[in-house]
Amino acid sequence: MFRREWPEPPTDARLDPYRRAAARLMDGDEQIGVLVIRVTTWWWREGPFWRRRWGNPQELPEWALSCVEPTQQLPDFDEGIISADELDEELADWSEGIFRLRGEQFSLAWLGEEEADAAHKEHGWTID
Repeated sequence: MFRREWPEPPTDARLDPYRRAAARLMDGDEQIGVLVIRVTTWWWREGPFWRRRWGNPQELPEWALSCVEPTQQLPDFDEGIISADELDEELADWSEGIFRLRGEQFSLAWLGEEEADAAHKEHGWTID
């Protein structure tokens, strides 16, 4: 049976600073959580059901938030994927050190490489 090669997914250079990033989520001067971000390639199913194929690969950031202490405005843990439609706005916010979640705006204190690796490991996202 003929098998089509998977196309090489394009890389989005705008996502380079966030490929393996982590930040303290701050509410004023108080740290309320740790945000970890990784970039993954997403594929969409295309074609009619009798000839499905995977195509249109796109890199999108995936995030996970763990709260350090229980807060009223956030759950203990939350996660999500930034859609292609929201990507430009989200990247602009991140570059300004802003993270919006559930109608609230928080500031981000980006971690260095070693601290980010430790945060990813603690979350269970292994180093690629």
